[in-house]
Amino acid sequence: MATNAMAYQIPGTSVSMRPPAGYVAADRFPGFTNEASGSSIMVTEIPGPFEAATSGFADKQRMKTQNMMILSRQPLKIDGHPGILLEAEQHVYGTLFRKWIVAVDHSGATTVIVASYPETSAMQGKQLKQALLSARIVKAGDPAEALDYTAAPVPPFKVASVIGQVMLLTPEGVFPVKEETVPLMVFAPSFSKGMAIADKKIFAEDRIRASAGLRNISVSSSKPVTIDGMPGIETIAVGEGEAAATPLTIYQVLLFDGSGYCVIQGLVHSKEKQAYIPVFEKMARSFRMKASHHN
Repeated sequence: MATNAMAYQIPGTSVSMRPPAGYVAADRFPGFTNEASGSSIMVTEIPGPFEAATSGFADKQRMKTQNMMILSRQPLKIDGHPGILLEAEQHVYGTLFRKWIVAVDHSGATTVIVASYPETSAMQGKQLKQALLSARIVKAGDPAEALDYTAAPVPPFKVASVIGQVMLLTPEGVFPVKEETVPLMVFAPSFSKGMAIADKKIFAEDRIRASAGLRNISVSSSKPVTIDGMPGIETIAVGEGEAAATPLTIYQVLLFDGSGYCVIQGLVHSKEKQAYIPVFEKMARSFRMKASHHN
């Protein structure tokens, strides 16, 4: 599979490509990793117009908040589909990484393939660029098949979107959500591995306070929980939506699997919390790691 002689469809995506020698299928995102060099290839499929999906790459301020700088940009075609090729650099935990980024416009959606490698590995950069340019767009697999976990929707929630290892559920599966009053739930494993978390309760509370799109977050309660044999922290907090200052209640479970963590988070208008918190709890407790990924 991980030789440059053979194309391989990345599970749950519409991308088939030939990874460089030494790369194996990643277990925390759709793509490949080479642990010896610290390099990776990650595929993200975004259900939206190309211009909107790639606008952030032209926003220098947004790139700066991610410690990233775009070095070059050029148009290209991947398997007959129009797109762009970007070269970038990013500081991550004190290491300078170079990145090749291909964004492809197809069927009203956008596929983004990101290859990252330490700046000192020039040969990796050449091999990764070649691998990205070898990409082909094929019939998409079911994104849920590529998830490392399962979770059962509870009415009225249905799966609305799966992007990489992130699953988002909304009432009746409507996505994108138009108003911040619409309840939603997200399952998202961390990309970090081997994290040393000294105090899981403090870590969980810090994580809920950092929830995107919210402000003035204060923690109401935290307690230990065990789901699928994994220890975790169940936290409830209150805050406001950034757009309209809607009073919102946040339900969160952080599960620690030995090599990282998974965040499960539900969001609902505070006036509806009595109805929805039990639904969030039931969905969170249905979480199961697939056997091939269970530690």
